[in-house]
Amino acid sequence: MLLKIENLSLSYENLKVIKSLSFEMRKGEILCILGESGCRKTSLLKAIKGFMDRDEGEIYYQGVRVFNKSEKLVPGTPDVAIVYQDFQLEPGLTVYDNIKHHLIQYKKSYQHSKTEELIKLCKLDSIKSKYAKELSGGQKQKVALAKAIIEEPPLLLLDEPFSNLDNISKAEFKDILKTVVDQLGIGLLFVTHDSKDALTFADQIIIIHNGKLLKKESPEKLVSSPPSLYAAQLLGLINLLKGSQITNYCSEKLNPDSVYWVPYGNIQLSQGNEFSISKTQFLGNEFCYTLTSNKLSIEFKSTKPLTSENYNIKIDTPVLIED
Repeated sequence: MLLKIENLSLSYENLKVIKSLSFEMRKGEILCILGESGCRKTSLLKAIKGFMDRDEGEIYYQGVRVFNKSEKLVPGTPDVAIVYQDFQLEPGLTVYDNIKHHLIQYKKSYQHSKTEELIKLCKLDSIKSKYAKELSGGQKQKVALAKAIIEEPPLLLLDEPFSNLDNISKAEFKDILKTVVDQLGIGLLFVTHDSKDALTFADQIIIIHNGKLLKKESPEKLVSSPPSLYAAQLLGLINLLKGSQITNYCSEKLNPDSVYWVPYGNIQLSQGNEFSISKTQFLGNEFCYTLTSNKLSIEFKSTKPLTSENYNIKIDTPVLIED
């Protein structure tokens, strides 16, 4: 087992931010810690790296206990790499030298070959002669990644890696990270508040709520069976409705007090006059409509524009939210 967390509790400025957290992670896995902004997810990364003292619990990395910050003269676990949001580059050095600078203990021939290898892996060829101060945020992030994997660490930690990237840079960076994980056979643990990044990139997602582990599961299973209303909202699921609101549109028997998720694909439209279109959004490759009646508003997506203003709806198999 690459990483094992046992009943971990952490505090930040006398506030307990992680409470009795336990999970495991294996090599080659991409694991996401998903939580809302401000829930101190970064504290978990610092504790795993050995840069923070624990209140309770233990952390084991490759079967060896990780020391608290106060237990070592020089804190940290050497072969756990972490990339922070500020990237920590030398602004007066080129991209090439920012990487090579961390190889000075090796022979010059290896310094050059390893630097070129990392530049190719992280797609930095076109900017390797640029100074760090001239780079965009996305470019700096790729350089920071190259620095972090110089020694091919078995575990890579990333703090909100996609939060400041445009769609083009984000897609490229995800491809680079996937290649790094596959080629080096390492584990990648990242924290984010963005459900789309979690669902599209991670093999497993850990949902944190009030400092506690709510669920660890694959993206597909989390969405198909959300463990709570909070989890469903955090995952970005739309059409979270009480059984009493939708029972007249379903053939299944529903609990009127329970909350259900109605996926877009489970809504069937027919010509009628009960629902009217109250809002239309064009999302590039599809349209999102809000359909409203006297008792209910529900969202529906279509790749083609709707041709009528009024509809009736039928809902197939809504997903029960088990709070």
